[in-house]
Amino acid sequence: MLIDTNVWSELTRKRPDAAVDAWMIRNFDRCMLSTIVLGEIRYGIALAQGARQRDLQAFHDDVLVRLGSRIVDFDDSAAASWGQLRARLRRAGQLFGERDMLIAAHAMSLGVPLVTRNVAEMSQSGADIINPWQP
Repeated sequence: MLIDTNVWSELTRKRPDAAVDAWMIRNFDRCMLSTIVLGEIRYGIALAQGARQRDLQAFHDDVLVRLGSRIVDFDDSAAASWGQLRARLRRAGQLFGERDMLIAAHAMSLGVPLVTRNVAEMSQSGADIINPWQP
């Protein structure tokens, strides 16, 4: 399962949503991190300051160690999937955020569900969607 940025962000809150926290505990061993999402996470860390930045960096470092080889590069297969997705959505007049399209295409190229709160937008992609906020 490819985890979207909004899920990782939720887990960095002082009080993450209980359903998301429980979902991640149950499923962490099956989770993957796209390098696109990794870039978004690093952007968030760079914007933060002081103690918040240190906390985010510590969370990030821990997640990277725990994920190990489940950090997946946006490769040629993902690029091909994105190109097809973007063309299909453009023809249908349904384009949405560029990074979100990249993340959805990455999940589809890997043949895994995308775990996100952004169901309305991401479902346009055709990716299998899991919303961990929903029981």
